[in-house]
Amino acid sequence: MAVINTIASKSAGCGGEAINTGDLGCDISFGLVIHALGFAKGTVIGKNTELTLSVIEALVQKGEIIPIMDAFSSEPTMSEDTLETSPLGVEALTLKGLPKYSLTMKKGQQYYKEMAKLTGFGNINYVLGDVNGNWKFAVDGNGDFTGFTAGQTLAAITTPATATETEKKTFTFQLTDRTQIDSTYAVVEAANAFPISNITGVNGVEFSFADANGAVVPASGDVTLKVKAVLSSDRITDIEGLVLADFNTSAGTISAISDDGNGFYTLTVSALSTGLLTVKTKDSTLGTDVIANSNVLFKSNLLSATVA
Repeated sequence: MAVINTIASKSAGCGGEAINTGDLGCDISFGLVIHALGFAKGTVIGKNTELTLSVIEALVQKGEIIPIMDAFSSEPTMSEDTLETSPLGVEALTLKGLPKYSLTMKKGQQYYKEMAKLTGFGNINYVLGDVNGNWKFAVDGNGDFTGFTAGQTLAAITTPATATETEKKTFTFQLTDRTQIDSTYAVVEAANAFPISNITGVNGVEFSFADANGAVVPASGDVTLKVKAVLSSDRITDIEGLVLADFNTSAGTISAISDDGNGFYTLTVSALSTGLLTVKTKDSTLGTDVIANSNVLFKSNLLSATVA
């Protein structure tokens, strides 16, 4: 630890340290950004962590990473560095420019509604992904990997369709730490881990009490719950292959599950008593409502009914 009187009034340097500008070796390139991983404040990936899809998926399940993937188009813009010019014509740097990324998505109404929740200032940091699946991380003082510090995040107003263009929504964010942008970052090539494009977001699920014959209202004394599962985005695509561990209910322990096909499930529970009954998805291991099923992430609504 440096004693304060040894560092007070002492310059950290004038940029005269050795600078390696040789160009031997293989170039590590980074292309057009079409993916972004929104890291919640404080989220880091330890420098000794093996970067695997399961590691990232677990962070997505816990809400620590929000994937914004596969932009329809991308437009980065850079503000220019600002210089002051003296009366003698000598220039001096007064303000460093910052980059802003605009990712335009074409993914439908449910996606646009979810995007709108992201608008805020300083609420999310970003890891960037390019068209080749490469990653670009910021590196913190401990050498751990995280997102670039960002200021304004904006889900712009949805652009309506015209006679020649389809409906779209643009998502923008400005990076604010020039030191990270210029030097304290690292690129991970897709070939050395896996493409960032393999990461997917959480799919909304709509549960209802129903079987193939229609609605089934839970009643006192019932020992089964009939549940239908469809995607929230279209309310018609059936979700199949869910297992017992994917469900949680206020009725207590689920002792058995039957996959009845076409998104219908029968849950065996203790005899129902009167009162409020709820059912939702649940990953008990991670303690989150987001579940992973065959590398696809789902989160349901909170299905409720009053048992009489």
